[in-house]
Amino acid sequence: MRKILAAIILATMGWMTTASAQTAVVVVELYTSQGCSSCPPADAILTEISERDDIIALGLHVDYWDYLGWRDQLAQHAFTERQARYNAIMKSGYRLVTPQMIFQGRDYVAGAKKREALEYIEMLSKMPEGAQLEIKKDDGVLRISLAPNAGSTQQADLHVVRYSAYEDVAIKAGENRGKKIHYTNVVTNWDTVAEWNGRDVLSLSHSLEEHEQVAVIVQARGNGPILAARRLD
Repeated sequence: MRKILAAIILATMGWMTTASAQTAVVVVELYTSQGCSSCPPADAILTEISERDDIIALGLHVDYWDYLGWRDQLAQHAFTERQARYNAIMKSGYRLVTPQMIFQGRDYVAGAKKREALEYIEMLSKMPEGAQLEIKKDDGVLRISLAPNAGSTQQADLHVVRYSAYEDVAIKAGENRGKKIHYTNVVTNWDTVAEWNGRDVLSLSHSLEEHEQVAVIVQARGNGPILAARRLD
């Protein structure tokens, strides 16, 4: 699997001279649960890598471990469905498993495997972005500008992702009973705000609440590869 990803990177590097020279901001999606005893080490890895400027680290809490005796207060069924779609596309052999990290919508690591996660991030950070994306906050409004790179015409969805910078949760039942766990960049809302044909310049505005943590992600249709991503500082 890693060999396949490396081949994709090498093939993509061939058109770097005509595409944007800026290397990718890598999106890491961690599918996790408060009811999963294997998840806290992966949650800690996400917290560590979230400090890097070249990574958008997002925690998506799933609901399929709630039956073990503790209802995950941060979980959304939509995230369970998103994870299932990824695994079907990637033919991972899993449908639902935690913890699982998805890297740039391209590949995954199941379990808390820091070395493998960093290897994926290192490889993916060398790829040129598949689109030109700029965002800024202007008088309480998120301004988004999206344009194609030379040679790229991939159709994509434009996502606005809201997240909480941190949540500390005392877990009183289930596999993690008695633990207080720190969660970083907990996704609270994942909105698809536009479809993009991959050719034309797209500009749009999106309302924001004060002090919201927001990332904008351009992802190929159908949970495909992430082409570009930015977050508000």
